[in-house]
Amino acid sequence: LIGLLVPAIGAVRLRAQQAKVRAEISNLEASIASFKADFGMDPPSGIVLYEDNAGWSTDPRSKGLIRQMWPQFDFTITRDINKDGSITGGSAGGTPLNAGECLVFFLGGVWDTSGKTPNGFSKNPANPFAVSTAGGGRLGPYYEFDNSRFVDTDGDKAPEYLDSFPSQQLPYLYFSSYDGRGYRSSEITGTGMDNVYHQGDPAHGTTLGPAFKSKSFQIISPGADFKYGTGGNYDPDKYFPGENLPTYKDRTVESDNITNFVSGSLK
Repeated sequence: LIGLLVPAIGAVRLRAQQAKVRAEISNLEASIASFKADFGMDPPSGIVLYEDNAGWSTDPRSKGLIRQMWPQFDFTITRDINKDGSITGGSAGGTPLNAGECLVFFLGGVWDTSGKTPNGFSKNPANPFAVSTAGGGRLGPYYEFDNSRFVDTDGDKAPEYLDSFPSQQLPYLYFSSYDGRGYRSSEITGTGMDNVYHQGDPAHGTTLGPAFKSKSFQIISPGADFKYGTGGNYDPDKYFPGENLPTYKDRTVESDNITNFVSGSLK
């Protein structure tokens, strides 16, 4: 009897942990909606932040995204983005934010003077990245992060956020479709995944179908096995295939991934 109870208890615990993560993803979705209400767009999922005007001038895409959110942003103000105590000019001073880092930065904002807590954005339209003491006259934070779950997997001083699975090692990934203009492959590169999720047969070699959440965004947790898998086609009625090397990787690890387009885990 005990031999039957132990796996049953484990399964119940896993389902509870999965439900907690899925609820957290719903809260992140609501926070993104609040951000959009203030800024007119979902947060980008890839951008480079620069420390001086010369840097911004090298990157019209990142500069354009900032202008969409803050039309009066003053690019001539120097800002110590990476908090190293100095200003690095030009493109060398850029801090790239990836899919996980954008989720934290745009929902949390710049960190307060303690350097420990996200504190939203200044209401000064020319300098929204101004640092202040905690609270007081700011936009955001849009999400209440648990500071103990911040990580910096690539060591660039831009934090990412772990889900609530015990001992989780990989952060949430966030990908924007830029209001339906399309998911950017360059923002997926380097995350560990090859694609966002698409609707279609997950069998190896099949053509990608339409993307899930094609007009909004995807949020992805690696689940209890701490592995994202490759992404790509997903069909709730079909199993993920195993590896077929050297061409195809094992997709069965994606079965426990948790996203914002399925109510529980993928399988």
